[in-house]
Amino acid sequence: MAQAGEFRAGHKGPFEYRGTVLGPNEIDWIQRLIDADPRPLQCDIARQVCREYQWMRPNGEPAETSCSVFLRALANRGVLRLPRRRQSERPGRRMASRDEDAAAMLSFLGTVPGFVECQPSGPLALRPIEREEWSGFRLHMERHHYLGLVKPAGESMCYAAFVGSELVALLMWSAPALHNRPRDAYIGWQKRARERNLPWVVNNTRFLILPWIRLNCLASRVLGANLRRLNRDWELRYGHGLLLAETFVDGARYPGTCYLASNWLKVGQTRGWSRRRVGFIKHGIRKHVFVRPLHRKAIELLRDHDLPGELATQRQALSHGRPWAIVKEKAGS
Repeated sequence: MAQAGEFRAGHKGPFEYRGTVLGPNEIDWIQRLIDADPRPLQCDIARQVCREYQWMRPNGEPAETSCSVFLRALANRGVLRLPRRRQSERPGRRMASRDEDAAAMLSFLGTVPGFVECQPSGPLALRPIEREEWSGFRLHMERHHYLGLVKPAGESMCYAAFVGSELVALLMWSAPALHNRPRDAYIGWQKRARERNLPWVVNNTRFLILPWIRLNCLASRVLGANLRRLNRDWELRYGHGLLLAETFVDGARYPGTCYLASNWLKVGQTRGWSRRRVGFIKHGIRKHVFVRPLHRKAIELLRDHDLPGELATQRQALSHGRPWAIVKEKAGS
């Protein structure tokens, strides 16, 4: 273990996370916290570290999921020694879980008719998925979305869309990209404002029209229906609203027509990098960047680095689902 005041040879520091600089003394404190418990859980460690350094989500809860990712990145560099993840003691449990997922998919999200083209009729309805539907959601994404599915870290919401009683589409919204040059240029915010206001941006990380569904203009209708309720749902679940949505579209696969039809703006292209849980990799695929303001003064509010500070000091208002009262007061001042 590194001694207080120095890192072990071969490792760089200090490290910065959520505006906090972690030097040798802070890393040493985290390691002692880990070593103090004979069988610590990584989530418990992350929760204690969040409380120590006040790494909180906008709703006042510890940002333990993203903190866990950060701690594992430090462990991969050899800066920390984390406890091993506890493995299931029951052999074959993972395979049994797969069978349960398939059963859940058939039970909760409806049967899969195969790849026979289907044109369901009836009104379009869209809602957040229930907890017991997550397994089916994941299975559909893994089977039919070209990117598969990785469980998101931090705040996220998943939706299912139906035409009549037929499941037609699935969507997932989660944390925005930490670095997105076209988006940042469109907003025009400074580094401090971006670091503080990023939780008010959301990323449409997955959008799947089930491959056997054939309905004209369905994608733009589903996307529009989702945008009309996304801010309200997010506020109810996480205690704060949203100001801007973003998404990335692989132009070699899709032109992004449904986003343009739903009043999204194409603001540029990425440079072909992708974030992973322990860093960034270059995959070389330049994707189109689309953004959609969700508030009439979204850009003005996102540029204001003082806004989130006010929200952070009024967590009681956030916990009662009143963040937009604060936003409106700021916008009108």
